[in-house]
Amino acid sequence: MATIRRPDGRLVLVAGASRSGKTYWTREQVAGAGRLLVWDLLGEWGGDPRFRCQRAHSLTALRDWVKRGDSPGRMAYFRPGMAGDFSAFCALAWLWVQVGAGAVVVEETASVTGPGKAPAAWGDLCRAGLRYGPDIYALTQRPAESDKTSLGNASLVHCHRVTTPRDRAYIAGLLGVPVADVAALATREWIERDAFGQVRRSRASSMRKKAP
Repeated sequence: MATIRRPDGRLVLVAGASRSGKTYWTREQVAGAGRLLVWDLLGEWGGDPRFRCQRAHSLTALRDWVKRGDSPGRMAYFRPGMAGDFSAFCALAWLWVQVGAGAVVVEETASVTGPGKAPAAWGDLCRAGLRYGPDIYALTQRPAESDKTSLGNASLVHCHRVTTPRDRAYIAGLLGVPVADVAALATREWIERDAFGQVRRSRASSMRKKAP
């Protein structure tokens, strides 16, 4: 596959409890993406027409799609018991991002990573993959239980409502804001902190960004 040097991409850590609005917000961010690849752990992206994704039910089908070269379109990978496929998915995503600009979404990183160093293929994607220009969205309900590689390399930490005192304290520490600010978040409200330390607060529906 031939590759073209593009502006560096972003790694966005998206945290929040179930039904807090993190998938809704992420969907808004990638709404205009012509190329999208999703680790669809809950089967939402490929099962709901609002996400506009095809669905691959096997690694073979996903590999064939990636091998098409430019791999246009929006693809969500989902099958029952898919957790063991994560490294293979990331290896294919690594090839896919080299070919063209697009976005990669990984749902619930705590289900496929631990609180230490990222699995090799996911770590490569988070560290070196960004030089090919993708926006990578790493979603999790429990950032304290997800890998530190994606957290340490995040261009943006974006957090929604969380429910437990432990998670609120952890997220407040990531953002550099009072715990009370995190506890006050309602559904679809969020606080985010970029790599320069700038903190922003808004609602997901009011801040759609231009997708790649």
